[in-house]
Amino acid sequence: MKFGIDIGHNCSPDTGAVGVSGKREDDLTKAVGTLLMKKLAAAGHSVINCTPTTAATVGESLRKRVNKANANSVDIFVSIHFNAFNGQANGTEVFAISNTSKAIARTVLNEIVKLGVKNKGVKSTPFFVIKNTQMPAILVECCFCDSKVDMDRFDAEKMAEAIKDGLIGESDEDEPKPDKDYVLKITKPTVLKPSTEQSSELSKDTLVDIGIGGYPILDFRYEERHYWVKWIDKSKGNRDEHFVFDEYGKIEEKQ
Repeated sequence: MKFGIDIGHNCSPDTGAVGVSGKREDDLTKAVGTLLMKKLAAAGHSVINCTPTTAATVGESLRKRVNKANANSVDIFVSIHFNAFNGQANGTEVFAISNTSKAIARTVLNEIVKLGVKNKGVKSTPFFVIKNTQMPAILVECCFCDSKVDMDRFDAEKMAEAIKDGLIGESDEDEPKPDKDYVLKITKPTVLKPSTEQSSELSKDTLVDIGIGGYPILDFRYEERHYWVKWIDKSKGNRDEHFVFDEYGKIEEKQ
């Protein structure tokens, strides 16, 4: 997968907020964004740095970020930011517009919240960089740089790791234990198809038999009824698969 990473601000006159004890949004976004790009690349993904180095205006800075992502046809665009308000507000929020982007935003938000940051939700304000990109795009407000509560717990390495986990579904935590909260139960044999095309001409070697049993759930996107589960069949490798279910809970296809 190809990711476009936008390190928020860091391009005068496009500069960010200044928070507690001189914490600068520019420095924080650069620390998290740089680590995130390294982690995604280490996981085997392509990464495009969409952060401009020069701009005459803030508007030009924003356009350059969008143009870089669009020109490189990235699959997902991620803009990294830190919030600031009144010194009292704290927490993390992720902005997205389309249904696909909101689904990605939820998984990223859920991982950041695990760090102990207050969950302020997924929001749909149409910021320029997520409105004008041609692919699913999210803007992550990691936390508040003017909040002592947030800055006392902030760790750039952990924040970058959380965002990476939310984007590509890899976590260093123990896998969910197979119990009623984490297991998808298949009650009758079915097949996993390799695409959204409903074709009777698919060759048998493109279909995967799904046997009766329980499959540990790694993630669930509610709006689109998408499940990520741990595939146990050693003959086909031990890997994560993306299952899609219809309104009756039956596997339809793999995307």
